Amino acid sequence: MKRMIYLATLLCAISLVSCKEAAQKIVGKGAKEVSEAVIKKGVKESTSQAIQEGGEKAARELAQEGVERGVRELAKEGAEKLAGKTLKELAASNKLYKNLYDDFATKISKEFADGITTISTKDGIELVSKDFPVSKISINKNLVVGNAGSLKNAGPVNEFLNHLMPSKTYMIDNGLFVYKTDDLGRVVECHAKRNKAYKTLERNTQRNSDVQRHVVEYLDGRKGLDDAGHLFANTTGGPNELINQVPMASELNRTGLWRELERVEEEALKAGKEVVSSRKLIYKGNSKRPSAIEFITKIDGVETKTLVENI
Repeated sequence: MKRMIYLATLLCAISLVSCKEAAQKIVGKGAKEVSEAVIKKGVKESTSQAIQEGGEKAARELAQEGVERGVRELAKEGAEKLAGKTLKELAASNKLYKNLYDDFATKISKEFADGITTISTKDGIELVSKDFPVSKISINKNLVVGNAGSLKNAGPVNEFLNHLMPSKTYMIDNGLFVYKTDDLGRVVECHAKRNKAYKTLERNTQRNSDVQRHVVEYLDGRKGLDDAGHLFANTTGGPNELINQVPMASELNRTGLWRELERVEEEALKAGKEVVSSRKLIYKGNSKRPSAIEFITKIDGVETKTLVENI
C-alpha cells in the first residue's frame, strides 16, 4: 500500500498523471469519495516546498507527504459534516450507526437513542448522550476511545460500553484497558495494566442489576446458571460495563477456578507487584457466550496461562 501511495504521488507531482488519477490509484474503488481538490492542494503545497529545498528526492518525499495530508483533510471534512447530527440521522444512511441506534432504542429506550448527538473532533467524531454526559465515546475508523463509568459515588455506567460495535478496538480509561471485538461484536481479547487502575479507579462494587440482566439475557447466557462475570475484577478497577463482562457459570465465577485466579492477581496488586493481565475468549459458532477463556497473568515479569472452561 505504501508503495502504491508513493508511485501515485510521484506521478502526480511530476505531472505524468492528473491528481484525480493519482487518487484513484490510492483508494481504488473508493475513488469517488476522494476530493481531487484536497489531494491536489496537498501535493501543490508540498512540491512547492520541495522546489525551494531542491532535489528530486525531497520532491518525492514531500509530495507523498502532501497526499497523506490531503487524506487527513478528507477525514476531517467528513467528521465536520457529521457534527451536530443525531445518531438517528446518521442511522438513516449508515448500517453501523443504525444497528447501534436500534440497540439503544430496544434495550434502553427510544428517548435515550434519540438524545445522542455527534461532535467533530480532531481525530474523528464523538457520540454523546445529552441526558447522561458520562455516556460518550470517540470514534476514529476502527478505534473507539472512552472512559468507563460506575466510579464510586460518581454516577452511572457509560452506556456506549454496554452496546458494542463489531471489528473495533476499544481503548478505555486512557488505555489502561483495551478490548477487541470481532465481526459479531463479541469481545475476543482484552488487555489491562492493572497497577494504575487499582490505585486510581475505585468502582462501585455493588452489582448493577440492569447490566447483569443484559449480559445474561442478550449474550446467550443460561438463566439461573450463569452470572455476569467480570473479565477484570471490578474490585481492582475493572469496568462494570458489558464490555468487561460475559455470561459465566455461577460456581466458576464465585468460588471456582476463575475466582481463584482473580485472587492471585488481587494479592499481587495488594503486595505492590507489577501486574499485567490478558484474556482470550473462545466461542463456539455464533454464540455470544464464551465456551472457554484463556486467563493470562504476568506478575513481575513472570507469565502464567490457564485455560478456563466455562462450564
